[in-house]
Amino acid sequence: MSPIGTLEVGVVGCGIAGQAAATFLADAGHRVSIFERFVEPGPSGAGLLLQPTGLAVLRRLGLGDQVERSGARIDGLLGLNHLKHVVLDLAYADLREAAYGLGIHRGALFGLLHERLQRSAARLVTGAEIVEVEHDGRRATMVDKAGGRHGPFDLVVVADGAHSRLRERLMPRATAPLYPWGCIWATVPDAGKVAIAPAMLQQRLRGTTTMMGLLPVGQDLVTLFWSLPAAALEPGQPIDVEAWRTNALSLWPEAAALIEHAAGAGNFARATYRQVTLPHWNEGPVLLIGDAAHGTSPQLGQGANLGLLDAHVLSRALAASDDVAAALALFVRRRDSSVRFYRQASHLLTPFFQSDLSLLALVRDALMGPACMAPGLRTMMTTTLAGLRRGWFSTAELDAEGRYPLED
Repeated sequence: MSPIGTLEVGVVGCGIAGQAAATFLADAGHRVSIFERFVEPGPSGAGLLLQPTGLAVLRRLGLGDQVERSGARIDGLLGLNHLKHVVLDLAYADLREAAYGLGIHRGALFGLLHERLQRSAARLVTGAEIVEVEHDGRRATMVDKAGGRHGPFDLVVVADGAHSRLRERLMPRATAPLYPWGCIWATVPDAGKVAIAPAMLQQRLRGTTTMMGLLPVGQDLVTLFWSLPAAALEPGQPIDVEAWRTNALSLWPEAAALIEHAAGAGNFARATYRQVTLPHWNEGPVLLIGDAAHGTSPQLGQGANLGLLDAHVLSRALAASDDVAAALALFVRRRDSSVRFYRQASHLLTPFFQSDLSLLALVRDALMGPACMAPGLRTMMTTTLAGLRRGWFSTAELDAEGRYPLED
């Protein structure tokens, strides 16, 4: 097999998956241009949970130490209902004693990836909103909103997020319905460290309509999440902060200091989610990755991690192939089963935590706590949390140091 040679690559979207892909491919010697519609690229979102999978990719980019310093170690997940009965109780140490996740603010992760991108040979083009990609089966040209044309490229990577504007143009048969529930979030100081258990992502639940989460994200900060119907999150809809404060204090009085700080600041951001399903990953030389390809609800905490894995697997598939078509076929073989599992599992699980189906809360509260204690089910739930599932019946394993071994 002859090497694939140097490719002209265009990447759409300067988010987590897009920046990681552009950096990997530029480091491999390809000529990479990354296009971002904003004049000043920036993060969108709250704190996120990096799993062993995502951490492995960031280490491969040389960002391991910086990410560790910027985030907060997470040893597990603890979810209680309003009666303080255990709904979820999972620990990474069940997989390997040294295993853990890392809570980090999306802005901090974006900044590290952006600095790394700027140290690569990739060319960043800002203020260019790509609205069309034309291709003849082998090469592709991008068209921006102002009519400018970019390319042609041997490979175009679309990584413009769950609300992708290109996805429908490229794949009319793709589906991406908006989840009926989203959330508001705020990042607040936690200097006293009295409201949260050390090194845990915690949730409090009342039925399926009330959910609050607390995720340590480093620098003595905590990201606070509160579930709301998507209709209440539409632009122009006011957030009743006082009503939120009352409800939050009722659900989680031990978190009063964090709740009062968030209510006082009142600067909540809003987030909505889509369940993205593609008929296929690529159209000729145009490939979708990250949330543009497989966005889900955040219930399983996998979004950023799946996007980082997409970026790494794409770079390795290109290195192992002699043409773009073969590389994309290899990429699909390596990513499809795992991504399909997380998309399906998220879709099945989310209504038990965010929906109008109150009976599901009774099932959840009765069964999920005991399931966390049943050896076989606990292992499946913990490997799902850690991002290790390769399908419903297969899983990867962490090494002796609790790290995810990336495929080369």
